[in-house]
Amino acid sequence: MKKFAPSLIAIAVTLTLYSHVGYASDTSNASNNNYVNQKLPNYYTNQQCLVDVPTFDRPLVKGDINTLPVNAESNQFQAMYPNLAIYQGDVVISQGNRSIQANRVVIDTKDNRDREVTLDGDFVYQDNLIKMKGNNASMNLNNNDLHVNKSEYQLVDRLGRGTADDMQVEKNRYIILKNGNFTSCPVSNNSWNIEGSTIIHDNQEQLLEVWNAVFRIGKVPVLYSPYLQLPTGNKRRSGLLIPELSYDNNNGIDFAQPVYWNIAPNYDATFTPRVLQRRGVQMQTEFRYLNEIGLGTTAFDWLQHDSLYSKDNDKNADDESYSSNKSRWLFHWKNDELINYNWRFYVDSTRVSDNRYLTDLDSKYASETDGYLTQYYKVGYTDESWDIGLNYRHFQSFRQEIRDDLFRTEPQLDLNYYNYDFGPFKFKTFAQVSRFVTANHNNPKTWRTHVEPTLDYTLTNSWASLTNEVGMMATRYNQELPSNYRNLNNNNSILDRNVSRFVPKFSSDGKIIFERDTVFLQGYTQTLEPRVRYLYIPYRNQSHIGNYDSTLLQSDYIGLFRDQPYSGLDRIASANKVSTGVTTRFYDSSKIERFNFSLGQINYFTQSKTGDRNSTLDKNRDTGSITWAADNFWQIADDFIFRSGVQYDTRLNTVSLASTTFEYRPISEKLVQLSYRYANHNYIDSIGASYNTPYKQDISQAGIMTSWPLTATVSAVGSYYYDTKLRQMADGFAGLRYSNCCWAMSVQYGRKLTDWDLLSRESKYENKLSVNFELQGLGRYNNAMAKMLNFGKLPYITTFEEKATLEQNNGTN
Repeated sequence: MKKFAPSLIAIAVTLTLYSHVGYASDTSNASNNNYVNQKLPNYYTNQQCLVDVPTFDRPLVKGDINTLPVNAESNQFQAMYPNLAIYQGDVVISQGNRSIQANRVVIDTKDNRDREVTLDGDFVYQDNLIKMKGNNASMNLNNNDLHVNKSEYQLVDRLGRGTADDMQVEKNRYIILKNGNFTSCPVSNNSWNIEGSTIIHDNQEQLLEVWNAVFRIGKVPVLYSPYLQLPTGNKRRSGLLIPELSYDNNNGIDFAQPVYWNIAPNYDATFTPRVLQRRGVQMQTEFRYLNEIGLGTTAFDWLQHDSLYSKDNDKNADDESYSSNKSRWLFHWKNDELINYNWRFYVDSTRVSDNRYLTDLDSKYASETDGYLTQYYKVGYTDESWDIGLNYRHFQSFRQEIRDDLFRTEPQLDLNYYNYDFGPFKFKTFAQVSRFVTANHNNPKTWRTHVEPTLDYTLTNSWASLTNEVGMMATRYNQELPSNYRNLNNNNSILDRNVSRFVPKFSSDGKIIFERDTVFLQGYTQTLEPRVRYLYIPYRNQSHIGNYDSTLLQSDYIGLFRDQPYSGLDRIASANKVSTGVTTRFYDSSKIERFNFSLGQINYFTQSKTGDRNSTLDKNRDTGSITWAADNFWQIADDFIFRSGVQYDTRLNTVSLASTTFEYRPISEKLVQLSYRYANHNYIDSIGASYNTPYKQDISQAGIMTSWPLTATVSAVGSYYYDTKLRQMADGFAGLRYSNCCWAMSVQYGRKLTDWDLLSRESKYENKLSVNFELQGLGRYNNAMAKMLNFGKLPYITTFEEKATLEQNNGTN
């Protein structure tokens, strides 16, 4: 391995030169993932890097500049009628976007199709693309071709400079250098450059081509190539992207070289051969498309034979998380198309070959922390009265013991009808037809038909609202039961083949907003917003109905005011309850919300139940105040935010969920985030998150994540998450990035929890080292610091954007 590693590092540096960095720009909207949207200063925007770069600060002249007049100034002027004009001494000549400063200029206009300019002595030429210095040059004013001997040049308004024995500018597009060199380093920095016998810079294609190229670090030659092709701007172009090199204790050396194919302005593909030292060679492919009706991404990753997985499979023959597949793969398809004003086709599907794929190989399309993958397909129709969707949903669980028992819908039809033409009354109907199946032939197959009409009447003004709603929930089940089946949850109840359930409901929801100017905070406005919601749903015994898609939901502050504690339709809990809550907000003089605090509870007059003997609600007969929840947001300053939430369940007599986050981010490059999350193990069991396996340990994790510049060129990132119950690290990484106006390098090391060793009764960790090298000025780099912050299993999620999302949710409930 000692011989193998340096050779890969050399390859990585070499391929960096060939890479068309950043050309594979995203065809979809930017991810709402936090830090990616906070762009760090790069060489295009960092003014320190552009101090000595020439600028073009005049209005840009478009069209044929040859039709424009030539303005000339000099100390001496001599004309030889009819074709020759000689300017001498401090000569300044300009036409359109181009200008020349020289000691002596001769203009020879033989005819309108052949106008030549000769520059004798030192001169400076500049237009909107390039600035050149040299002596003895000639220029054709008709086609803008320019020929210069022994010259220096700099690109205008961007990094890029060099010298050449002979230079030509043709068609106001091509810069051709003979025995020249190029670097994107500033004038005062000569860290690297590329020399070539011939260098052609294409301004239109933003491309640099070099023949007989020699790459030098300082004055030392480190690489020769007969041909190089380098980007000098942001235009998408086929070619090699920046390679990735890392090392971890499981895979060994991990090297990936993306190859980008710019098929068309709205289609592209990326092929990435990936060499994993201990596993083999994986091929990753991605195709992206953007058309008039939508956009999408398809990806397929393939590893023909995983050597390490085969060995682990033989050692763990009794471990059901391993499969007999020798080939490992991932398929991903995400599509969102609006076919016309009414029809929509949506896909979000990801599937892998085996349960351990994401643990061993990682993927940007899915995370092992999700617990399962979803394959979801939907065709929808929408107009002003109807919202109809036909969908298919399949799950792939990473837990072998429940994989065959997960119900999937094949298919499901959703219909929503709205009619608001009854004056103050609003009528809407929700209907659904679902077919539930599983891979386990001992489970039932079921058709479920549900219809739910509702009528609400709302009184509202600027400071209060009152909404009364009545509805009926009618559901029909046709359950195809195997002869040996008794119950989904292994209790003593027997499922009926045909079940009809009719459940009425009534609710009344009132809100008031009080507002005043605060006494103790000058210029601030405080609101007090009490809310009361009464809900009545009579009890219906549902023990003869299988549970196909219902699980208990979290009861955060917003959840206190929802109709049902369950997702899905199989469990409709009876309710005779009042949800009460109050929110207070503080706004500054600019009407920016600086603080809010919400506190609420649910008070049950009678027991909430479904008839399901395995239901947590049915096992507990408590009434009165059952659930309390509080949420808090405090923007201490423009760059400092605190957020917290807590849920207390009197049935558990303890806090069920809690979380808190402090985040300080004065500028995009600087952030410190402290966080803590807690979940009671009894609560986890009650909502079914433990997959029918009793959860024996509370989740109690504290963490810190930071990104901070140490100097003008060196930045550090790091995170550390500690499990206070298990007394061990859950996830962590540390990294350094050096970046100047010329080049950049990142080094990062991380350690994350991946598995549990049943024999040693100890946690398994993966250690990973990553190294990336970049040459500034060769295209647009993605936000490197954002990528470094997402290095671990627990990526960075900003509290600033979380606030905006939660406020939007508050407005829709």
